[in-house]
Amino acid sequence: MSIRALSRRVKRLETGAKPTPSPFTLWFGSFDAWVEQEVLPGIESGALEADDMIVIVAALRAWELAGVWNVDHAR
Repeated sequence: MSIRALSRRVKRLETGAKPTPSPFTLWFGSFDAWVEQEVLPGIESGALEADDMIVIVAALRAWELAGVWNVDHAR
């Protein structure tokens, strides 16, 4: 095996071992940034219902902490 082929293989293995970032991390930088940029202003403006969003944010945060985005079927 050549050095280049070995280098490509190592790179693939290293890339495959990295966790998949969540959509919140990709789009907003972090889950908390999403809450601050989208959810809280939506609640304050009346566009989002506060009681509903508490449940939704809690469920999504649990998914975020559990690493749901790292599961193969999520890719």
